[in-house]
Amino acid sequence: MRSKLHARQILRYFPTVLTILRKTLLVLILFAPTALITVHLQDRRRQPTEANDPLAVIRSYLKATYARDYRAAYRYISAADQRVRAEDSYVQGQGEFTGFTARLAGTLADFMDLNLIDESSEGNRSKIKVEYSVPASEDVSALVWDWNSEKLNSLSIAEQALLLDALAERKRSGKLPRIQGHETFELIREGNAWKIFNDWAGGTKVKVHTVLAERSDVEIKLLQQEIITRGEEPFQVNLKFSNRGRQRVVLAMRHLIEPTEAADYLEMIDCGLGQRVVLEAGTQQEFSLAYLLEKSVRKNFRDLALTYAFEVKK
Repeated sequence: MRSKLHARQILRYFPTVLTILRKTLLVLILFAPTALITVHLQDRRRQPTEANDPLAVIRSYLKATYARDYRAAYRYISAADQRVRAEDSYVQGQGEFTGFTARLAGTLADFMDLNLIDESSEGNRSKIKVEYSVPASEDVSALVWDWNSEKLNSLSIAEQALLLDALAERKRSGKLPRIQGHETFELIREGNAWKIFNDWAGGTKVKVHTVLAERSDVEIKLLQQEIITRGEEPFQVNLKFSNRGRQRVVLAMRHLIEPTEAADYLEMIDCGLGQRVVLEAGTQQEFSLAYLLEKSVRKNFRDLALTYAFEVKK
């Protein structure tokens, strides 16, 4: 008898309990997403992203350019610059690494040290000077087959692991040669992110070409086919020669500048390449040339072309 009464009492209050549960569930459905969004936003405010930190942006940009990962570098460049130069044009003009070669260069880029020297800000603009230390890629050339992408990208998984371990061991033992440098960057705030401002619109575009007069076993590559120089900054041209033949080759070089009147204002400040290039059979060589265009005439020459014409000497 008591059990029947107890059951009747439960049934009498069941509709009320059910209504309360429904209301509670409705409140949770309506306000839980808002609470989650609030927590997410608060968490984002507490943890600044890389894009909000100018020094972190510079670090990522330098690491990407050092590793020749120019698609990654392009993401850190300002919208104003990107309107002047499209991503594909920028990447193709610089000459990017691919495959395991890119991974290898990225590993060395991760060994970069970066320190702030000076910083000044005004509104949405910032000017930052940094000093950096990176592995000297030229000094590890013997270990990485002179950065021969064809060879590096053909290595087996086991060979790749051995090479990466060798570089890591050199770093741990302090036997990885490094080079130091410093550079000043201008940055612009776009929304909540800082971007590198190169002022490409105000620069001089330099297109670089090579011409080999006759067929041979020599391959000539430009590491940058298009360069934008501005201000009083010099610019650098890098050429890589490969002799795939079985005989020694001697090349004679002619240096052409267009328009020709610009030659009087374009100074070669560092010439690592002579009038003759000697390539032993099966070898590679890389040369760098640095130029400085007089600031007073930059507005007169917004487009330049440099051509390196080579001829095989018998």
